[in-house]
Amino acid sequence: MELVDSIVLKGLRGVGDGTVTKLLEFSLRNDISTLEELAYVPVENLPLRRVPESLEEFLIAGDFEVARLAVDDNLRDWANKGITVISRSSPQYPSRLLDLKDPPPFLFCKGNLALLDDSKAIAVVGTRNNTQRGKLIATKTVEAFNSHGFVVVSGLAIGIDTIAHRAALDCGAPTIAVLVDLLKISPSQNKLLAQEILEKGGLLVAENPPGTSTIAALFAKRDRIQSGLSTAVFAVETSKGGGTMHAVRAAVQLSRPVFVPDPIAARYDDLSLDAIEGTQHLISEQIARAYTGQSYEAISQELTAVADRIENPRIPELQGGLGL
Repeated sequence: MELVDSIVLKGLRGVGDGTVTKLLEFSLRNDISTLEELAYVPVENLPLRRVPESLEEFLIAGDFEVARLAVDDNLRDWANKGITVISRSSPQYPSRLLDLKDPPPFLFCKGNLALLDDSKAIAVVGTRNNTQRGKLIATKTVEAFNSHGFVVVSGLAIGIDTIAHRAALDCGAPTIAVLVDLLKISPSQNKLLAQEILEKGGLLVAENPPGTSTIAALFAKRDRIQSGLSTAVFAVETSKGGGTMHAVRAAVQLSRPVFVPDPIAARYDDLSLDAIEGTQHLISEQIARAYTGQSYEAISQELTAVADRIENPRIPELQGGLGL
């Protein structure tokens, strides 16, 4: 479906991302490219368990041009701000996001769009209340994987996320920041960091239209995109109930590996620290694999093979893994 028409659907009251996604998939399967063509489909034949009243009324009324004009104005305004909108039906949409159970119907992007094509990427994420040891580990992790050509994905939050982006910029690694809103950077103290990411060839991505209110639930929701864009998640530090666990759960659902620092090898003075309670839990539950500075080379080789399989699904999976 045409981008403008797709965004019109998203703007209807009571029409959420799940509904938009089903309509876009239905349109793609049935070669429907406009709202007019969608309106010819009997409502009962739409792939929805419940058709929102606003959608049914809109398709019956047929005031499509008025709605398109409003979206066109938004698209021009966003383009003037350097923002590109990519729908899931676009060839620019990263196919690895389609592995999510709820892939975003749209990506609002600012910066180097070519980074979306690179499946050789890792998410480096963690607590806002990091330790100095965690800062060092996050920095070393970014530097090591940059030397093997990986993109660094994170969420621009205070703490480990900020450290990961900062380390990427300092060592020349391309970096993607997954946000809630491209215009209202949150946290506000990272506005300059976001600008530097753009100036140094990085990318800012959000699933929400510019100007979206930054409510807490949207921060948790966007974490799945960090995992979806990455071949693996490195949870450097997190409490057992920390927000980092959203990215971890998404990676597990995607069958993508999760790594956490080995707390003994990392020489934490106190293993009861809240900042590593979650990482130790992930190891004990065999959800994550512990890594050390000596693991980088082997993990890099493994993840390069994973990235190749994502780009070329016919490549067979390595038997037995690497035993890390």
